[in-house]
Amino acid sequence: MATQTQGWTLAKIIEATGLVEVLRVTDGKKQVTLLHRVKDKKKWIALIGYLLAHRTCWEAHICQQYFLRGDSLVYGWNFILQPTKTLKEAVLEIGQLVEKGQHEIPKSVGQGQLDSFPLMGASPKRTMPAVFDPRQPGPERGGPSQKGAHSIGGRG
Repeated sequence: MATQTQGWTLAKIIEATGLVEVLRVTDGKKQVTLLHRVKDKKKWIALIGYLLAHRTCWEAHICQQYFLRGDSLVYGWNFILQPTKTLKEAVLEIGQLVEKGQHEIPKSVGQGQLDSFPLMGASPKRTMPAVFDPRQPGPERGGPSQKGAHSIGGRG
């Protein structure tokens, strides 16, 4: 029975997250290259950020690669792993980091950033509108400040 290469081990590790689908694995003596599709970009980017922040024995080149499929322009993601020690140690570390990262990365990553939230029960003058509208008058003419609550106290 043939042993599994480090590239295929890495592919299984990142596919187990459910965030990507590996399309191609290229094993080399000094690096592994994975071409993959990303299913959830926000969570994948957050996980990549976590991996890069905690790495100790590897470097990576992560990018999008574009192709022509017929007349359509499509892309896949490249993950090129370059260990500073051995491939086996780098893949083992990535496996550990992926497992930890999935628990430590906030669940709200996939929901997007919260820029503002209306003050419930407050008058419309004290609450920023959901969408910035530069045509509305500023607080000097009785409108919202576009920066959230513009008056605190008895004017609401």
